[in-house]
Amino acid sequence: MDIMNKNQQLLAHANAKEVVVLGQMFVNIWRYENLKINDQLHKHLKELEQQILILRNAYRQPRKGTYTNDLNRLNKQIASLFMGLKHLVKSYLYHPDEDKRRDAKIVWRLIVAIGVNVHKTNRSKKVVCLRNLVQVLSVGELKSEAKNLDGLEVFLAGIEDLIEESDASYLLSAEERAQRKERVQTTAQAQKVHKLLNEEILPILFAFQKLEPESYDRMARTFQVSLKKMNQKIRKRRADWAKRREEAREL
Repeated sequence: MDIMNKNQQLLAHANAKEVVVLGQMFVNIWRYENLKINDQLHKHLKELEQQILILRNAYRQPRKGTYTNDLNRLNKQIASLFMGLKHLVKSYLYHPDEDKRRDAKIVWRLIVAIGVNVHKTNRSKKVVCLRNLVQVLSVGELKSEAKNLDGLEVFLAGIEDLIEESDASYLLSAEERAQRKERVQTTAQAQKVHKLLNEEILPILFAFQKLEPESYDRMARTFQVSLKKMNQKIRKRRADWAKRREEAREL
């Protein structure tokens, strides 16, 4: 491949944004100048226009791991509060007040029923079980027994608040995972547009530039200027990245 041909290809390391910018510019030249071109090139440019639209709609920049970290933190806090709640109820089993001992036994049976180690289970089971525990002790059939155990309401309110916060973070985390999946799809779509440009459109354009310069030369030259600038940008980014990596190794 000669130097001219190297300048007639979009470099392999172009990212999705660069593929969109260059491809859209090509479509604009074709659409706005209303050029009469070869049927095969016309067909490929129509496909390029459609594929760029798909790529533009798919392109996102998701945040990485933000809500996953929040979930881990909240899970630890929920587990800590549940352990505190258990210790409090257990201490009331030995309280000098008979009524408090009786109510503590009732509440403890409920804790045993949902699982004394439920805080060690997966998030889904833990949240369901603890939400039921809070419901029964705060507004359900064991409300009066729980109220008789001084200090228990603080733990119940704390667990309830953390579960609500955890639910919100879980939904955001699910959206984040979906966006990461979407980003993989975006990369595949960018590669598809990149391939369409390099393997179908550019070879035809530059071939017809030589065969029919009166019809294709202006379009080819205009696009080649933009292609050259884009490739220079890509090379610079790669060189900067390689330089930073080398500097990091020397530290």
